[in-house]
Amino acid sequence: MKILPVVLAITGFLPVVLSAQTSPASGAGDAYAKSEAHLKAYYAAMLPKLPAGTVKIIDQSYVDQEKRGIDPSSSQKLDLFVPPGDGPFPLVVNIHGGGWHAGGKEGGIGMAMTYIPKGFALASITYRWVQDAPFPAQIDDCNAALAWLRAHAAEYHLDPDKIGVSGHSAGAHLCALIAATGDTHTFKNAQKVQAAVCYSGPFDMDRDRGNWPHNSFLWNPRDKMMSFFPGGNGYDATVARQASPETYVHAGMPPILIFNGDQDRLVPTGQAQVFANDLKKAGVDVTFHLEPGKDHGTAVNPQSRAEALAFFQKNLQSK
Repeated sequence: MKILPVVLAITGFLPVVLSAQTSPASGAGDAYAKSEAHLKAYYAAMLPKLPAGTVKIIDQSYVDQEKRGIDPSSSQKLDLFVPPGDGPFPLVVNIHGGGWHAGGKEGGIGMAMTYIPKGFALASITYRWVQDAPFPAQIDDCNAALAWLRAHAAEYHLDPDKIGVSGHSAGAHLCALIAATGDTHTFKNAQKVQAAVCYSGPFDMDRDRGNWPHNSFLWNPRDKMMSFFPGGNGYDATVARQASPETYVHAGMPPILIFNGDQDRLVPTGQAQVFANDLKKAGVDVTFHLEPGKDHGTAVNPQSRAEALAFFQKNLQSK
């Protein structure tokens, strides 16, 4: 039987059937209910559009005692989409962006529509937002999700040795951090992956080393993203370096594909170039595209998505 790789997508919502979620955290109020209702409606509309025969595991907790935030997408859940057949299938994991304080896993449905027909499984995960749990909760949750998927690989016909991660912005940061630390004990239950795609990622959280301008969030104590740092005391240089993929560049990392718009005004464009250069010097298989005329969001576009698919096919399906 031919072994196929798995692709995982990280984003936030429903186990095996659509179901009501547990009660929101106290004080969430109508905003929570409206957001949850919107997610249910979105899933109800989109799930029937997946390729025929797709196995759908929705809103599955990947930890035994799930911790949830005030928003339904600040949680420890995943969606898993698997092609029909015995597999085992390679898995792609997409990690959502949103400044670590917003975003959700629902975008994985659209990715599944592309990847399922190509012989990949796709997982889309949520992680706790920084306003509910500061760093390193986000990377710990990503690793916990990967561990759950590997533990259930036989059950869902996944290939545990063919896993790729893909993410945009904060999601790209987490993908790069997974790729850089999966073979270390830097973070809890670290998980190796075999490929990573990063769009518009902040690769160096140190505001000096990463050349962050003074009008960026790392210099603004009132910015929501400052909840990234533990203790509520704002920017912490030690934590910033611990949270930076740039800190952990070393030989033996998996192949990495990086996209960055040359008009990105949210993350210093030079970070991606420095990160790519350092990966290359370390002997890592890295491809870097500086996208002309693209900003932070438009680095994700039909051309870059097509190249990402080809990258995963090369690194997860042809080996």
